[in-house]
Amino acid sequence: MAVPDLVLLHPPSVLDFRKRTQLLGPVSDLIPSTPVFEMYPIGFTTIASHLESNGFAVRIANIATRMLTSDKFDPERFVRSLDAQAFGIDLHWMPHVQGALELAKMVRRHHQNTPVIMGGFSASYYHEELMRTHPEVDFILRGDSTEIPMESLLEALAKDKSLDEIPNLTWRDNGRVRANPLTHVPDSLDAIKIDYGLMVRKVLKYRDLEGHLPYKNWKSNPMSIAVSVRGCAHNCINCAGSCDSFGRNFGRKKPAYRSPELLADDVDRAEDYVKGATFVVGDLRQAGRAYASRFLDELRKRRVKNEVVIELFTPADREFADEVSRSIEQFSVQMSPETHDETVRKAQGKLYTNAGLEKSAEAFLGAGCGRFDLFYMIGLPLQTRQSVDDTVSYTRRLFERFRGKRLFPFISPLAPFIDPGGNAFENPTKHGFTLFARTLEDHMRLAAMPSWKHVLNYETKWMTRGDIVDASYASGLGLNGIKRDMGLIPESVADRTEARILAAQELSRRIDAIVARGKASDKDLDGLREAASSLSESTVCEKTELDWTENTIYSSIPRMVGALLRSK
Repeated sequence: MAVPDLVLLHPPSVLDFRKRTQLLGPVSDLIPSTPVFEMYPIGFTTIASHLESNGFAVRIANIATRMLTSDKFDPERFVRSLDAQAFGIDLHWMPHVQGALELAKMVRRHHQNTPVIMGGFSASYYHEELMRTHPEVDFILRGDSTEIPMESLLEALAKDKSLDEIPNLTWRDNGRVRANPLTHVPDSLDAIKIDYGLMVRKVLKYRDLEGHLPYKNWKSNPMSIAVSVRGCAHNCINCAGSCDSFGRNFGRKKPAYRSPELLADDVDRAEDYVKGATFVVGDLRQAGRAYASRFLDELRKRRVKNEVVIELFTPADREFADEVSRSIEQFSVQMSPETHDETVRKAQGKLYTNAGLEKSAEAFLGAGCGRFDLFYMIGLPLQTRQSVDDTVSYTRRLFERFRGKRLFPFISPLAPFIDPGGNAFENPTKHGFTLFARTLEDHMRLAAMPSWKHVLNYETKWMTRGDIVDASYASGLGLNGIKRDMGLIPESVADRTEARILAAQELSRRIDAIVARGKASDKDLDGLREAASSLSESTVCEKTELDWTENTIYSSIPRMVGALLRSK
């Protein structure tokens, strides 16, 4: 078998998580992945698709998923067995900082002369510190669009060409750190390729299903992604993907959009391979209502049968809801108001009212929306413990107003880190935040702490880290009780969720007591390992409450086979 030009490795949040005693908490209850954050970024797919279409061979190896699905999987042995012209490791979001850098060290131990390339938002933000303090990392590709820079870098390494002209590249030149200009910031996503058959072909080639899975539960809850935008027109203060952060850190002064026609093609092609939901990243209206209407018109022509999940960043009117309904046979909507308190929401960077939000829910549910998900957060500016309690009370009123309809509010903490690069991180005092980590090394230290309370890299003027933890568990109990009272979840599910939350509260208190005595040794924590492990995937809700489909991957096999045969 030919040696791949590039092997893309996705790390768990903490590389040796299976050996550690850590109460990971409800940090990923509302996303597809577990607290190990095993879902690799969409950039893996676009980079691999671009390179493969230009003659390069690429393999994706999701180390995190392999470790989750089998206790027998040895990452060290696996990395040692690999052969590649270059290795790529993502450090996109900061929860992966320890895992990404420990994985880079592992690669260096076994492949001393093979280049290690890192990329992602966090790698871009910390590119100079990375190069100064981590010799195991040879190159960093900065920015949100590294498909073409990666191609240029691989070609230059293969032909021993100069690296001076490769855009977005940070590298060492005879020991001196150099950062080439961040000039590759495309103003359109039309050149981006997403090959939905790539994973299927690579699974067959390398006989490695788990290593190519986007996240652990993908087989039982398959989902595909279509990307409408890179960049953002909004400014949520704690987000590294905000308008200000893109301008400061990734060279993007305005969002770049994929044409409505190509975006509709992406959704259509995803259906060729996967029988499940397709999530369209980004509010379609960011580029204007005309853009959204063109996309919906194109989608209607293609008669897509898969469920399509869209995002709303601001309230939408009945006209838009009806337009979505006419164009998509099955659709759901996600919206993140963060809080019921409009003053807190405004401080977070969102300027709409609850009245506007409720009208949106009413419009979409009335237009046949499969489900309307609302996400609330804990740890926001101006938000107090009482405010969190009031948000839970507000969800009861929502349930009562939309009784019998598929409205689903969820609540979780803003954890484990606020993003480096976001406005709250850059100006914490201005926004009422106190930071416990600034540097890469600070975050690596926190990532290995024994409970998510001590991993948090911030607290606010209004809520300490302890308050955020207590409010998260209390709100989980409150929302679970509301769902139980209204018959929205089975008694058995409500009982399991309540038991998990109470167990997590008790375990959190025990870990706090150990930490308070001084440095928590492995011996001190060993007796808590089994209890912590049992609370590792769902805490404040059942993770299956977020599943979009009842189809498993086995329902998609005929589609995959047919698509592969047609592509030959």
